[in-house]
Amino acid sequence: MIDDATIDARLPVLSDGAIQQMFNDINTNGFCCIPDYINTTDLRRMQFFVSRAVAHSQNEYVVFRGSEAVSGTGMDELARSPEFTSIFSRLYRLAMGTTPPKVTFYQILRCLTGKGAARNSLIFHYDSYLITALIPVTIPGTGKRGDFLLFPNTRKVRAFYATNLFDKLLLDNRITQFFLRTLARSRNAPLVRVQMVPGSLYLFWGYRSIHTNEPCDPDAVRATALFHFADPHADSSLKASLRQS
Repeated sequence: MIDDATIDARLPVLSDGAIQQMFNDINTNGFCCIPDYINTTDLRRMQFFVSRAVAHSQNEYVVFRGSEAVSGTGMDELARSPEFTSIFSRLYRLAMGTTPPKVTFYQILRCLTGKGAARNSLIFHYDSYLITALIPVTIPGTGKRGDFLLFPNTRKVRAFYATNLFDKLLLDNRITQFFLRTLARSRNAPLVRVQMVPGSLYLFWGYRSIHTNEPCDPDAVRATALFHFADPHADSSLKASLRQS
């Protein structure tokens, strides 16, 4: 029998105290995790979509952007759920001390597999959005799992978009990427490695933290749903001019 209840009815309701603890964990450990956040029924629905998408792409890397692209999977419902969106509003208020913007996610579903698994991995970057949530949908059980790698909270929120852009340019070059990949292999690196569990919810300061994922084996599938919230430079005139040029 198919459970036709909305995803909202199965999500945990988090107290302000729980949100405060999550905020503390992100600041202290680089991320926080709510185990088994997604109900088994909803997780299976998401996994079914992923398996069909990967088969349709002939077992190669595929990505979906926006709620409409994943309509009917539960990931679209999640982006509208008051239980889910309130997490971001309350974390934002704790982080910035101001009223949060209206919750509108930049939403992505990434399915790593095939030759594209390596090409789209180990690319260290900052996100453009303050808060990033990651929900593993499918994670390999053996071999290379595609672990999440994080150098947490390495910068503050920049007052100007130009400074943010400069930070990103410093990362987006071969020398820096080679250095970070080498550092990631070191046992003494200040690196957080997360072995993700499907259905759990992971949150971190995506804007402030250098992060990436390791590749998974080409015959495996690593699928993650990403929800990005609050672009600190959404109103920047420089950003708008660069988009138009």
